[in-house]
Amino acid sequence: MTTILLKLNDMQESELKEFMKEEGYSNKTEFIRFLIKFYKYNRSSAGADRFEKAVDSLKGVLIDLNKKGKLDKTLEEQLDDI
Repeated sequence: MTTILLKLNDMQESELKEFMKEEGYSNKTEFIRFLIKFYKYNRSSAGADRFEKAVDSLKGVLIDLNKKGKLDKTLEEQLDDI
């Protein structure tokens, strides 16, 4: 295993602590390892494909809800949020 040194400014340190608290990470190393995995997973073409499929699925749900008259906003307003 390799050791790295990482310097953060005060704002970054504060944000890091807030993210860790929100997500339940007990230490910075655990959180940084998660970020590396998250970045790797989401920057792959497979990650982009999963995102596009999820968006298409959500659009389908919104269209179905619109047909049933169950949307609080118009379909156009809902899709603008995506």
